[in-house]
Amino acid sequence: MKNKKKWIVVALLAVILILVSIFWYYSYVTQDQVTERNAAIVKAKQSGGLVSTTQTWKSVWDQVYWVVQGKNAQNENIMVWVPFQKVEGQPNVPVADNSGVHTELLKNGVDEQQMTAMIQQQLPGIDIVRLDPSVFNGQYVWQLFYDDGSHHYYTFYRFSDGGSMGVKYTLPNN
Repeated sequence: MKNKKKWIVVALLAVILILVSIFWYYSYVTQDQVTERNAAIVKAKQSGGLVSTTQTWKSVWDQVYWVVQGKNAQNENIMVWVPFQKVEGQPNVPVADNSGVHTELLKNGVDEQQMTAMIQQQLPGIDIVRLDPSVFNGQYVWQLFYDDGSHHYYTFYRFSDGGSMGVKYTLPNN
């Protein structure tokens, strides 16, 4: 009986050690992503008029951007696009000056729910894999990644009015 209790304690300690190790590994693997996200929020507060944050997205197309949604000092919903640059051996960092940081009132554009509804009307029956704010050809856009059952596609819609950019990239099937 005494031996059985000892093995139960050892097994519990082993499970706890495994769980702690998984947590540490996850923290290690995601630390660059978290560092970038936090830097984007700081830059959006410094240069974009952001006061509070509700959501963030990382966008990688022509250039790396972090897009931060939140509220400004007037309690209006805004989105701030923060460009990043690559620094060798380090996580990406925001551009040094304020160039490229762009703030837009959400009411002057199409929010995520409105864009999703517009897409579902235009492309019924698709599976939206991801819808992220981004920058494409110098314009602020919604980047849609979707599956129509036969292929996966990327397409872009203007943030300002939800209109299609007229570009669709088809990913090859494996």
